[in-house]
Amino acid sequence: MSEPATGIASIEGHRRGSFLRWVVLGLALAFVAAAVVLPLININRYHRTIAESLTRSVGRPVHLGPVQLQLLPHPGLAITDFVVEEDPGFGAEPLLRAPSVTVSLRLTSLWRGRLEVSRIDLDNASLNLVRDERGQWNFGSLLIQAARIPNAPTAQRHATATLRFPYIDFRSARINFKTGAEKKAFAFLNSDLSIWLAEPDQWRLRFEGQPARTDLDLDLADTGLMRLEGSCNRASALDEMQVKLHAEWNKAPLGQVSRMIFGQDSGWRGLLRAEADFAGDIRNLQMNTRIRVDDAHRQEFTPLTQLNIDASCRGVYQHAMRSIDDLTCLWPVGDGHLLLTGRVSKPTRPEARLTLEINHTPVAFAVSALGLLRRGLTPSLSATGLINGQFTYSGQFAPARRAPALSGQATVESLALDFPGVERPIAFPTLHLVTPEFAAPPPHARRGRSRQKPGLSRERQGHPAILLQAAPFALGAPSPLELSGQFTGSGFAMRFSGQADLGRLAALSKSSGLLGSSLAGLTPASAGPQATADLNLTLAGPWMTPVEGFAGALTTAQGWLRVEHAQAKLDWLPEPVEIASATANFFPNKVAWSNASLIVNGIAVRGSFAFPLHCNAADECAASDSEGQGASAPADARQFNLEIASLDVAALESALIGAGRHGELLSAILAQVERKAAPWPPLEGTVHVGVLSMGGLALHDARGTLAVRGSRVEITSLDAGSLGGSVNIVGGIETAGSSPAYSLDLNWSGVGVAEAAAIFHEKWGAGTVSGEATLTLEGYSASDLASSARGTFRWDWINGSLVAGAPPTETSAHLEKTSFAGVRAAKFSPAHFSRWQASGTIADQALKFNPVDRANPVTGSISFDRDLDLLWPIRDALMLRIRGTLAHPAFEPPQTASEH
Repeated sequence: MSEPATGIASIEGHRRGSFLRWVVLGLALAFVAAAVVLPLININRYHRTIAESLTRSVGRPVHLGPVQLQLLPHPGLAITDFVVEEDPGFGAEPLLRAPSVTVSLRLTSLWRGRLEVSRIDLDNASLNLVRDERGQWNFGSLLIQAARIPNAPTAQRHATATLRFPYIDFRSARINFKTGAEKKAFAFLNSDLSIWLAEPDQWRLRFEGQPARTDLDLDLADTGLMRLEGSCNRASALDEMQVKLHAEWNKAPLGQVSRMIFGQDSGWRGLLRAEADFAGDIRNLQMNTRIRVDDAHRQEFTPLTQLNIDASCRGVYQHAMRSIDDLTCLWPVGDGHLLLTGRVSKPTRPEARLTLEINHTPVAFAVSALGLLRRGLTPSLSATGLINGQFTYSGQFAPARRAPALSGQATVESLALDFPGVERPIAFPTLHLVTPEFAAPPPHARRGRSRQKPGLSRERQGHPAILLQAAPFALGAPSPLELSGQFTGSGFAMRFSGQADLGRLAALSKSSGLLGSSLAGLTPASAGPQATADLNLTLAGPWMTPVEGFAGALTTAQGWLRVEHAQAKLDWLPEPVEIASATANFFPNKVAWSNASLIVNGIAVRGSFAFPLHCNAADECAASDSEGQGASAPADARQFNLEIASLDVAALESALIGAGRHGELLSAILAQVERKAAPWPPLEGTVHVGVLSMGGLALHDARGTLAVRGSRVEITSLDAGSLGGSVNIVGGIETAGSSPAYSLDLNWSGVGVAEAAAIFHEKWGAGTVSGEATLTLEGYSASDLASSARGTFRWDWINGSLVAGAPPTETSAHLEKTSFAGVRAAKFSPAHFSRWQASGTIADQALKFNPVDRANPVTGSISFDRDLDLLWPIRDALMLRIRGTLAHPAFEPPQTASEH
């Protein structure tokens, strides 16, 4: 093949190069012209024209801020403060507000001498979707308006006489929902919405947003994403529009979902995946939904059998009747299923006719579902058995004058529950769940008597019920328990009547959480007859117990329970408490034990106790009282009333702090009270002791009111007879510091001095003493308490003497030499006085006297070891110095006050 001539090739290359240079030069001139000329064009001259054109297009008033021409990235208009007004029938707030809108133009349309929009981008827009009282939406008129305007598809490549519909794109938008003028808390944030015309008569839309509640602090990363994609056809009326939509909600944690729906965290955990398909026109809309939840459980409850939810529903929405017809929901469970069929109508006041079929549904599923709803159920509970039955519901969901009708029955076969701590599974006979018309009348009704079981009502206004017919089951006792119950949409009530082995009953209560802390620590006695419990109890509670903002009890109880031959192990006592017999009466949120006969480390006690039913730990009970230390008892304080015939302090010490421990009684008790491993719970009550022995001191008929408030022990009042008189003590002991601090007020009346001396095995003094003292002390040991003692005292000693009986011979002789006759003649002498009123201070381990008046001017001190150092006035200016001890006083010769 021959090559072209060199001259011809160079000429062609030169021509091509010249053409490219002209093209580049032309583009450069166009860019410079656009950059220089476009900013000089005042597009705001057409501001009103643009606004009026948009108003006609959407059928609502449109307001624009400044408008500018732009070249890059696409030729078009940049609009700020874009506002579309609302239809006055739906409110005054704008339908749409966007701070920035970009309108892109099609260049080819400019060559034909007309303006055609290719794309509209709205950034950070706020859109209000409003529903009025008639159920109409504000965007309905916009759809009708758009349906009346002929447009070519958005993606059509070639222009025609009909303008192409622009591609509308919302980025980072906020979508609010309103009912009339009321703005709802639910909204979509960070939403992206795209709308375009795919076919001449069909719009397509795509939506993605994060659901949120504006009245709650939600982490948007944990609310999942909602997506919607589909199409909508043109129609002359809104309810005639054909739609085909697919919606999804993925990666939504159940806890956040419950907060958005109910306003609080229900305690549910698991990931939600929901999808729905809608097809048809609004008058006759086909719906198919599917809800899946992986590993559904409560935050504190992970069941042995994983609960996975995979339920599908289909139905037809009839707009004219506001109803969902041909509703069918299927939830496969194990080898069986739950099937719900029927019809729901009137969304504002829903009415329904529904049938629930329960087919070979495992009991383990019901246990897992109950654990999802309620707190307190042990995760180690396992169950076997199958449920079969059918129920039909007909009526209104909302409260009405006439209770909705519920009818049907079901059976639970081969039921066995395996609770941790219970030796073997609890087996039940076939249980029958029936509605009232299917219930067999109880035997007493057939005999012509009407007697209703406590806590169970056959009819409740507006709340249809399912009854569990009475069935016996064995719980380790000679006689069986009888179980019956009632279940409504809001909660349950179950009645137990009969006899049970205490150990199995306590384990059952702990695992199920039904009786709270009322049986906590109760076990059979280590020796003796079988520990049994006779009971007649009705337990009731709600199905759902949320985590936050729930102040009520999990379960309320009504009835009584009596135990025999048991023991209670309390963390804050060193030894178990032996229970010969006791009866518990249950009230809302409280249990009261009465007629209790106890042995506490060998001490026989009778009395009563009351404490919160749902305070499961001492720390929990004490927490609510950590701030206030007022006179009134906290709501969760344990109340007690004890009767003890005789009590020795040594035995009390052993009972409270354990055998084999030594030390000061009070300090040891306080050390036990403040022990961090097992702190004492809030306590308040009374104690009556016939004889309380404290070494040589005996308190008779001692009655005290005591309380424990966190780190403080309060003695509201302690009264007793002792030493021929009476004593009263009021005060408190604070244990929060490095050592306990005491503040006490003491009063005594008619105390015999000779009886007081006998405590120390001494003989001194005579008469009776009444008085009072305020005292503060700190420390654990006796020496610390004595050295820290500070306070004041006052006494009134009647017909007294420092000398027991007549003075000894040597003392009399000595006093004779020092004018003893004068001493004996004195009206106020240590040998005998009709009344000695004294007051002073307590410090430095001694009583220090202040002279009261001229008639009783005794000064000096008496130490805690009963050492004397007194100046006793005898006559005129003579003072008698008394040394020695109370048991052996030593009298020195009288001297004048100046000589001392």
